Amino acid sequence: MNTLKKNTLFLLLLAGMHSHAQIINSAPYILTVDEAKQWTQTGPTASTDLIAAVALAPRFTDASTQFNPALTHQMKIAYLPDGMNNFGNYFGEQSQFNLYNFTHWQYIDKLVWFGGTASQTLQLPSSPWVNAAHRNGVKVFGNVFFAPTAFGGSTTTLTNFLEQDGSGNFIILPKMIDMMQYYGFDGWFINEETATNATTALLMRDFVKALTAAAEAVGKEVMWYDAMRLTGAVGWQNRLNANNSPLVQDDADGDTANGFESRVSSSIFINFFWSGATLPATSRARAATIGRSEFDVFTGADIWPGRNQGDFETSGNIFMSNLHQTDGTTPVTSLGLFAPNCVYNNSTYTNFNNDPNDYATFYNAENHLFSGDDNNPATVDASGFKGLCNWIPESTVIGSDQFSTNFSTGHGTKKFSLGNQISANSWHDMNQQNILPTWQWAFSENNLLSARWDFDDAFAGGNSIKISGNLPANHPVDLMLYKVSLDGTGGMDPFVFSSRVAYKNASPEANLKLIVVFADEPNTRYAFPILESFDLFNGWKFSDVDLAPNSDFYSRKMIAVGLRFESESAISDLNVHFGSLEINGFVLLANAQNVKNNHFVTLSYPEKQNSVLFNISWPNAKQIDYTVSDLQGKIIRQNNIALNGSTNYTFQTTDLAAGIYIVKFKDQNNQTETRKMIIK
Repeated sequence: MNTLKKNTLFLLLLAGMHSHAQIINSAPYILTVDEAKQWTQTGPTASTDLIAAVALAPRFTDASTQFNPALTHQMKIAYLPDGMNNFGNYFGEQSQFNLYNFTHWQYIDKLVWFGGTASQTLQLPSSPWVNAAHRNGVKVFGNVFFAPTAFGGSTTTLTNFLEQDGSGNFIILPKMIDMMQYYGFDGWFINEETATNATTALLMRDFVKALTAAAEAVGKEVMWYDAMRLTGAVGWQNRLNANNSPLVQDDADGDTANGFESRVSSSIFINFFWSGATLPATSRARAATIGRSEFDVFTGADIWPGRNQGDFETSGNIFMSNLHQTDGTTPVTSLGLFAPNCVYNNSTYTNFNNDPNDYATFYNAENHLFSGDDNNPATVDASGFKGLCNWIPESTVIGSDQFSTNFSTGHGTKKFSLGNQISANSWHDMNQQNILPTWQWAFSENNLLSARWDFDDAFAGGNSIKISGNLPANHPVDLMLYKVSLDGTGGMDPFVFSSRVAYKNASPEANLKLIVVFADEPNTRYAFPILESFDLFNGWKFSDVDLAPNSDFYSRKMIAVGLRFESESAISDLNVHFGSLEINGFVLLANAQNVKNNHFVTLSYPEKQNSVLFNISWPNAKQIDYTVSDLQGKIIRQNNIALNGSTNYTFQTTDLAAGIYIVKFKDQNNQTETRKMIIK
């Protein structure tokens, strides 16, 4: 696979753009074999820029909130954008909006940093992307690429890579383990496409076996690519068989009667020169023969238009059906999705990689890939591609007893804070991507309302969710957003949930409600009114939503969250934005009505004094913390206040510039209250 030409093309495209990303196609993101063998954490080819700060989040599954409860989570999804180094080798916020992005983490399990040339052997993932993936419970794999001979690959490079010391230890192996642990990514993808001799091929098998043992000992993985055989020849098998299975599980003693006792790799990516159901079934049977799970086999599907499986819009139903048994829900193997970046840089779908104004087609194409032609994972498409969601159930990382998001996709043409535009400059940073809706976009019926990312108006970050369309009179339309696992059960004292929503409603006749589904009633949607609490800026409002109006809602487990739109009169041009969603759980110890109504703090302004008085009546709290932020979100001051019943606290403002500030108060149970403070 000739990525050298792609690298050159990418640089030429960048040269013609008005804004530029600092894509780095050299160390520390890309290492030659010699650089990798000499690598140390403090050496010249290492950088703290690549250290991921976000640990891999645990994931939750729940068939009761799946739109098709019959789907299982057995099939794992490896996602392999072709040329990730050209898309994501950066650190820090970039000044280019139309860099590659991804918003459907809930359906994939592994992201492979696929790329490389004959000299660019080791591809290391960037920390912004690893952080975004980990935030969503997705593992990230670095890539080792040995090019086909036609593109500069050679046995010399292989033997250099496989060099051993006097004790027979592979010199590069501990370096690769150290890189994973130091930078915080989760595995290596070994793509050996150089034709070589049997001696070198057997040595490569021994290396992969040793690397896998060392990686799995520290909770990491190694995925092998179906290319090189033990003869040294490169021959893609396109299924798991006797030629490539020794690179997964080997019969070390040559006696198949006692099984295949030698684990060589954690998994294998099967090449994509296949059609029909026969070869995936062969892979499944061979996995059983060698004593491995069929879901350690990732059958490749190349969805770049014009190649192999090709355009998913026309071929997706075929190849996904071939990867499932006749019941349509039982997977045959796992799936390796190759070149899904086609939704970003293939003109069949979009011109977004060249034109930042074309973002709607990019997001529409990605959503088609996962949610089907109707952009709705809640319904089965009557025609066209059904979307990967038809076969793959979603996961969630939203657990514990609280959750917050501002729906940031991680880029924008502007930047906002509390509804105020604070920058007119384009930007991109996957570090700033929040947990996005599990279901995009799961309306209760089609052809009435639509949802999209709005980059022109936001509450925070670079975008909001805009809901628009036709809302008939007395005809509620639901939009389910998040699968969650927020557990308020098991305690001695009543446990309740509250929510805060930032929204902008240009259709005031519409009644907006927050939908909540509980585990003990998975088929019931409770709808709680979103009522105006206080104004913010530029039409944005906060609403504190009461999720526990009576004791029937105490101490329950929340499993799904959504929105409801309804009106007594028809609205032909509904226009509503949502900018943030926060759900908090807390123990209800006393004075329940005050707790639920969030009337703990009032602010008063003594005349001719450089201070603001916080009047605090916060039941069952001995201390609260407060944070003061400006409208850009910068923290100005934070402290704590000791309480003794009703307490008056004087907040000095001498050093504050005139303006509007946001004060957030929080107690030991994570119950919060927010107030707007004006300094004249």
